Amino acid sequence: MAKCIDCGSETELYSSGVPICPECSNAREAKRKPPATEQQIRSTLLQDVLELTARVEEATRQFNAVMEIPSGLPQPDGVQRIKNASSKLSIARNELMKAHNRLDDYLGGKVVPEDLRRSG
Repeated sequence: MAKCIDCGSETELYSSGVPICPECSNAREAKRKPPATEQQIRSTLLQDVLELTARVEEATRQFNAVMEIPSGLPQPDGVQRIKNASSKLSIARNELMKAHNRLDDYLGGKVVPEDLRRSG
């Protein structure tokens, strides 16, 4: 398991290929300033899709690696490893789907997601 780049705790979550725990990820999101222009909003939404696509690809690679059993005999913790990899892949796919929906909503009707709206 990787260590969070911010606090050093163990985590399976990655952001742009960098390990980060959920707490630190949430803290970073809270600090993220809302974009000022339509171009920045579009860029932010596209960046989210790209980052999550990379995360899905990595989760898929890890899942496929766990599913390869060269000897035909699973490792003692094989079932749990498969469940963990499957869960990670499922979560990554769901987050990617949400990112695509946010981008589609914005491009289709200029619906700015709540977290990207300017306050005031």
